[in-house]
Amino acid sequence: MISKADLKQSEVVFNELAHTYLRGDTKLSGITGLIHSVLLVGVYPDASDYVKEVQIPKAGYYGKSVHKAIQTWDELGIEMTQFPAIPFKPKHFKEDVKPAQDVSAELAYYRKVKPRTCKTIASEFTVDHGNFASQIDCVWVTDDGDIYLVDHKTNNLDFYPGGAAGLKEYLSWQLSCYAVMFEHQTGLKVKGLLGNWLRKGAGELWRIERKPDEQVTKLLNTDILPNPEYDKDDPFSERWIYINPEMQVTAAKVEEVKPVATATDALAVPVDVVSAITALLRAEKAAKAMKEKLREIMEAAGVSKWECPEFTATIGKPSETTTFDSTALKKADPETYNKFLKTPTRKGSFKITAK
Repeated sequence: MISKADLKQSEVVFNELAHTYLRGDTKLSGITGLIHSVLLVGVYPDASDYVKEVQIPKAGYYGKSVHKAIQTWDELGIEMTQFPAIPFKPKHFKEDVKPAQDVSAELAYYRKVKPRTCKTIASEFTVDHGNFASQIDCVWVTDDGDIYLVDHKTNNLDFYPGGAAGLKEYLSWQLSCYAVMFEHQTGLKVKGLLGNWLRKGAGELWRIERKPDEQVTKLLNTDILPNPEYDKDDPFSERWIYINPEMQVTAAKVEEVKPVATATDALAVPVDVVSAITALLRAEKAAKAMKEKLREIMEAAGVSKWECPEFTATIGKPSETTTFDSTALKKADPETYNKFLKTPTRKGSFKITAK
């Protein structure tokens, strides 16, 4: 039987408190933001500050408690199902408390649905590929040596985008990414994917469809840039900007084409067009900030040219330019100014402004 010792470990270090991944000095993105931003799957509509700062952290504590209970049982055989209340201070609201959690029913359901022929050989197993890393909740192995990857979810299906079907679609992309990363890292083949949904005593164990490896690999090849507008106190804010126009086209197949209303008309604009332009606008803003930072570093070092395999940066020497002050001429000699005016017809400008 395969054991944890047979699994090649990732070099990535996961900081649970900050929820960040590091490979050496390189920061990596998780999978959640990638799927949300590129595929538009599992994206909640925007919410009020109270929901973001109070209700979501409370729901997160419930989910974390369920995960911890399952992990403790799988690794130690101990029923740890009681978790204390934890005070916390929202950014814009008075101090609150994450309620104490009793997840006995959730652990009992997990123990009930987990096949007797399956053994958990790894919990919170870190995998990585390219710019991305994540932790697989459970790696199950059967008596026959088949490997299953399992992810636990505690979402309220009444509020999740698309309900149960929407969550399964999200899991399909998430676990498919895990499968490709796991197989690349360990050299072992994944037999199947499972979603373990648990919610206040209810639960279902879902078999999850695996997406084609070709599509998943394209998704994992997404480029990332730091998001200069990232707000760590906003659970809807993304730490990264994701650039993958090819896979953003795929999003049109997952989401309906949504009408975008204008002042005079309503146009059916494909989601992939909106997604690609949004990513480019954000990337341009991030690139501008990074270019200014690079220039500051070069100027501080007294360097006018710097090269790397991807690009060359050059700071030109200060120079004087001669310009024509048409405003001054118009004021001093309006007759001569008007004599040289032309009135050509130009095509109307097209402007896209980031919100």
